[in-house]
Amino acid sequence: MPDELSEDPTADQRADLVACEQYGAISLAQARDAGLTPNQVRHRVRTKRWRRGTRAVFVVGGAPSTWQQSVIVACLAGPAGTAASHLTGAAVYGLWDPPPAPHVTVPRTASGRFRAAIVHHAELQPADVSVMGAVPCTRPARILVECAELLGHEELCELVDEVLCRRLTTVDGVHQAMARAGRSPGRKGLIDLERALEVWTPGPRPGSPAEMRLARCLVRWGFPPPQRQVKIHDGRGGFVARVDLGWPKRRVGLEYDGERHHGPRQRPADVARQARVEALGWELVRVRSDDLRGRGTKLRTTLARLLAA
Repeated sequence: MPDELSEDPTADQRADLVACEQYGAISLAQARDAGLTPNQVRHRVRTKRWRRGTRAVFVVGGAPSTWQQSVIVACLAGPAGTAASHLTGAAVYGLWDPPPAPHVTVPRTASGRFRAAIVHHAELQPADVSVMGAVPCTRPARILVECAELLGHEELCELVDEVLCRRLTTVDGVHQAMARAGRSPGRKGLIDLERALEVWTPGPRPGSPAEMRLARCLVRWGFPPPQRQVKIHDGRGGFVARVDLGWPKRRVGLEYDGERHHGPRQRPADVARQARVEALGWELVRVRSDDLRGRGTKLRTTLARLLAA
């Protein structure tokens, strides 16, 4: 009779490959699919080759403990259809810092209560779920719907701008995700999400989330919504420059000077470009992050004077 605990290189290799692709985590079902028996799994736990992540999920000894691993463990511990969601979903896409405990969504009828995870219940449709790496995860449009329940307005606006600037979804895609979510319990954040989307009127895509923060400030201060990515031409129709935001009829433009695109090396080109724009009768106002702090009095006063002229 073969020894139940004897090594099976083929089964070990298959199990190790599964765990390697999942940040060191593997479920009991996956271990059995790889060819390991329950006794062999228990032997690995007893000899500390594996440790228990939850009741039916294990972590290979020596695998570094990471937030991604905790997310995989939570997803594997849940019922079929469990997906990382909410702030954890945003972290999977690199949009947010990972929260201390992973958020996961399980089917509405599932019990879905397990250790070291924040569990939400909802019926996720195929259009709302994807896989990032090895992590089953809600898609960005759905993540915005979910995070609208948890974040304050300013934080939600930042997340909306980051998602849309990175082209992870569209405004229409967010509205479709909102319609699928409906106004079921827990969907109280949809009104705030609608407000966060208001400045995303049709038009060219902004160059950065910072430009959208500026646009939001302008609207909040009572100025007319500016156009995005305004092209400036000379009298013969030749292209001269593109500015981040502006009011073409007033010939007033705004350029957000972030360090990435407007550092010391770019300064000579920025000065020459500004001279070309102002030679055409435009006023080009350069904006930095400090101008948006507090009440932005200096910037507001400058714009009020230019737009009233």
